[in-house]
Amino acid sequence: MSQTAQIEQASQPTAQSRKRRKTWNKVKAAVEGYLYLTPTLVILAIFVYIPIFTSFRLSLTRIAPFGNQTIFVGIGNYARLFADPDYLNSLKVTLMFTLVVVPVGIILAVFLAIALSYPVRHLSWFHRLLIFVPIVISTAVTGVLFRWIYHPIVGYLNYALSLVGIDGPNWLSSKEWALFAVAFAVIWRGLGFNVIIALAGIQNIDSTYYEAAKVDGANMWQRVRNITLPLLSPTLFFLLIINVINTLQVFGEINILTEGGPGGATNTMLYSIYYDAFVGTPFRGYASAQAYLLFIVILIISFIQFRILGKRVHYQ
Repeated sequence: MSQTAQIEQASQPTAQSRKRRKTWNKVKAAVEGYLYLTPTLVILAIFVYIPIFTSFRLSLTRIAPFGNQTIFVGIGNYARLFADPDYLNSLKVTLMFTLVVVPVGIILAVFLAIALSYPVRHLSWFHRLLIFVPIVISTAVTGVLFRWIYHPIVGYLNYALSLVGIDGPNWLSSKEWALFAVAFAVIWRGLGFNVIIALAGIQNIDSTYYEAAKVDGANMWQRVRNITLPLLSPTLFFLLIINVINTLQVFGEINILTEGGPGGATNTMLYSIYYDAFVGTPFRGYASAQAYLLFIVILIISFIQFRILGKRVHYQ
C-alpha cells in the first residue's frame, strides 16, 4: 500500500469523528436552547395555547346552562350569530365605536405632538407629563371618573353646559349620546400613549428637511403639511394598527359606564362575549364562537390595512 493511501486511510476515521462531533454539538445546542425556552413554553401552553384550543372546541358545542350535558353542533353556533339581531347590532356598534375612537384619537394625538414640538416646546416636559398621566390610570378608574363627570345632576359636564344656557342630556342613559360618551372616555385614556408615539416619530425626522424648507421660505404650516405628515406616515400607520386592535377589544369603560346599554347602544362584540358567557344564563359555546369571530374581524381589518395603507407609507 502506498504512503498516500495509508494517510487517507488514517485520516478517514478522523473526518468521521469530526462529523459525529459536529452533529452532536448541534443536537446539544438545540436541546440546550429548548431547555431555556421550556419555562416560557409551559406558561404559554397553560395560559394561551390550551385556552385557545379549549375555546375553539367549546365554540363547536352547546352546553346545557343547568347541567353537564354537552352537544356537538359543529358550525351551528357560528350560523346562529348571523341570524341573531342582538349580535348583529353589537357588530354594528363595534364598527361605529371604532370609527369614532380611532380617527379622533389619532388626529388629536398628532395635533398635540406637533404643538409640543413647535409652539410650546419650551414647556414640553410639563405638557408631556400632563398628557401622559391618563395612560397610567386603569380602565376601572377611568370608568368611575367619567361616570361622575357624566352624572346628569352633579356632573361637571352638565354643570359647564348650564353656564352657557345648555341643558345637558343624561349622557349614559341616552341612546343618542351613550356611545359617544364612552368613546370620549376611551380617547382620553389612550391619548397619552398616542401622543408619546407621535412625538417620538416627529423627533425622529431629520432636521435638515426643516432647515431647507426655512431657507425656501416655508412657514410652519407648510413645513408640517409637506414634511412632518408625509415623514410621519410610518408612525401613523403603527398607531392606526394598534388603535384599531385596542378599540375592538375595549371592555372596562363600557362595563362600568353603561353595561352595554341603554338598549344595546353600547353593546360591542367584546361585551357581548362577556355577557353571554358570564352574565345571566351562560351560553359558553355561543360566546366562544363570538370570540373567534372577533378574532377573524381583527385579522381581516389588519390585513386590509397592511394591503391598502401599507403601500402608502413613506419611509426615509
